[in-house]
Amino acid sequence: MKNSLFAVVLAALPAFAQERAPELPSFSQFQAGLKNAPLPPLAVAAAGQQAPAPAAAPALPATFTLREKFFTIMDALEVKAGEQSFGKITERFWSLSKAFYWDDAQGKRVAEARARILALGSTVDVTDGAGVKIGQVKEEILKSLFKVWTTYEIKDANGRKIASSEKIELFSTEVTLKGPDGRSIALLRRGFKENLFRFTDRWDITVYEPGKIDSRMLVMICAFKTSVDNDRRAEEAAKAVEEISK
Repeated sequence: MKNSLFAVVLAALPAFAQERAPELPSFSQFQAGLKNAPLPPLAVAAAGQQAPAPAAAPALPATFTLREKFFTIMDALEVKAGEQSFGKITERFWSLSKAFYWDDAQGKRVAEARARILALGSTVDVTDGAGVKIGQVKEEILKSLFKVWTTYEIKDANGRKIASSEKIELFSTEVTLKGPDGRSIALLRRGFKENLFRFTDRWDITVYEPGKIDSRMLVMICAFKTSVDNDRRAEEAAKAVEEISK
């Protein structure tokens, strides 16, 4: 009895499975389905999404200073307006190229900058604390028969030129940034009198047209200039010691 019932069940299984199982598509049908299938919502949003905007720049007053810290292993400058501190810019210790980061007074990362060394001059890429591009500072060292001078070109995150300058350096160092219309946007000044009896650099920054250029770009120009000059002075001192020891 059990054997006959089992045989009936076995005979009915193929028909039952055929009724329940869906018909599998052919390989060509599967390919066509993939080709015509719509993208998932997330992929559609990513495809049309624009590059993220950088975080807002720190709210600095129209005039502020950068003062190089003394007795530090790496180059470091404090950002101040009067007695109020807006954090510190520090050279990155482990880095293949010269790089700086800016942490505010609360220790929050607000900017990073890294140099790409070229034959004459350098290009500095500036990002916010999350790595979103703010802009680029391009330094060019131009040489003629009787003169060597430096120019700066500032670009925003989209590669649009927003300012340029020629550095004037005799006793003081002055970098006046001008917009495409020729109007002065900001002045970066390392004064002779202000630095006469100092072993470290002091930069005085004046912003003539707030909002025209990100403050993080301004402070990084000063940080890199101080660091490059420190390297040059160290090389000159080493050569002098070498000459004396001969």
